[in-house]
Amino acid sequence: MGVTIDVLKCTGCGACTYVCPVGVLAVEDMKCRVKEGCISCGECVDICQWQAITLQNKKTGKKD
Repeated sequence: MGVTIDVLKCTGCGACTYVCPVGVLAVEDMKCRVKEGCISCGECVDICQWQAITLQNKKTGKKD
């Protein structure tokens, strides 16, 4: 998966679920979860006002 969600920062607002072009984000138990199929587009990272979502570089494994 290309994105990582910090559940301590995530408020479960669901904003990220609306911008995901492939629909792999869902709010479960008041926290966002990523399902298989993430394309690492970064739309969720940009919309998260809590900075709870980070995009991981697939080549290096480091957070961008």
